[in-house]
Amino acid sequence: MEGNEQVSTESDSLPDGVELFAYQVAGHKHGKGRLGLGILKHKNGQILKPLFEDNGRAEKELSFYENVFQNSSADPLLEELKHFLPVFHGTKNIHISGRDIKYLCIEDASGTFQNPSLLDMKIGRITYEAGASEKKIKEQTEKFLHGEACGIRIVGMKVYDEEKQIHVSQERAFLRTLTPDTIATGLNLFLTKDRFINSLLLCGFIHKLSQIDKWFSRQRKLLFIGSSILFVYEGTLASWRTWIKNKDLISHMQNWNDQNTSSKPENFPNDCSILKPGINDTCFLCGLNKYVCTEVLTNCDLFRIVMIDFAHVSSSDREDTNYLFGLHKLISNFKGLLEIQTTDP
Repeated sequence: MEGNEQVSTESDSLPDGVELFAYQVAGHKHGKGRLGLGILKHKNGQILKPLFEDNGRAEKELSFYENVFQNSSADPLLEELKHFLPVFHGTKNIHISGRDIKYLCIEDASGTFQNPSLLDMKIGRITYEAGASEKKIKEQTEKFLHGEACGIRIVGMKVYDEEKQIHVSQERAFLRTLTPDTIATGLNLFLTKDRFINSLLLCGFIHKLSQIDKWFSRQRKLLFIGSSILFVYEGTLASWRTWIKNKDLISHMQNWNDQNTSSKPENFPNDCSILKPGINDTCFLCGLNKYVCTEVLTNCDLFRIVMIDFAHVSSSDREDTNYLFGLHKLISNFKGLLEIQTTDP
């Protein structure tokens, strides 16, 4: 396990109003690599992603965002897809490191959180486009030895440790060795130390991913290769406990009274099985109380899921079976973790 990943204090002559992005978990980092360009954050809160001159991949990603956000009013499928993406704010030219660089400007999905925990998951068996070179295929398959079997890859993770008040990252070498049998162990590292909060989080993840799944099961326009889903949640557990109390979640479960809704951590139930009521009130998707699902999905602003990374999206007239395979694997793993959280130890 890697310790606290402090963002470099070296500005590399960053212009006024631009800073390094403190919560980047994957992708090119500024000042690193061949080009030395990476994700930044503007003073207006937007994320800045450099549009490299790299065989058209950057322009493909820009075209994807422009198509979704500029043409969605005429296409119901694109209008629906837009709600799964960070808001697109166009492009911005910035003079940096002696060069004029064009940046993609998108919403910071972690921007509303005090101490966000973040997970970047690449979705799909295959992460290279049709016609990719043998070198590219070898590079992609060797990076995650079991990625094709898993259908998903954890490419980055930062979890807020409330006790130490630092963000902790997992070793990339460890994440790249996860197998279909151990990927759930990796996902479990993203959760908190509170089973009740974990149950709510997993409920939200499962339902949001299922909405994405429904979209993919209907669309026959696009293939998403090498695309990711970013998960973010508030790592300050006191915020969750306050939300739980304000929503009076516990009193809607089995035989709980006012003293159990105290905001003190020790008064929150360890027995999360109370979230799983009788058959008539049970959500068919996640197995929790329907009231809990409704509150989590409609009124909880303590977690967020967005689709990201679209440099390899291409037009298509067929079902995206590659992405769907990975998505179903991810949902299945989260359901397994939820069952563990809500089952008596």
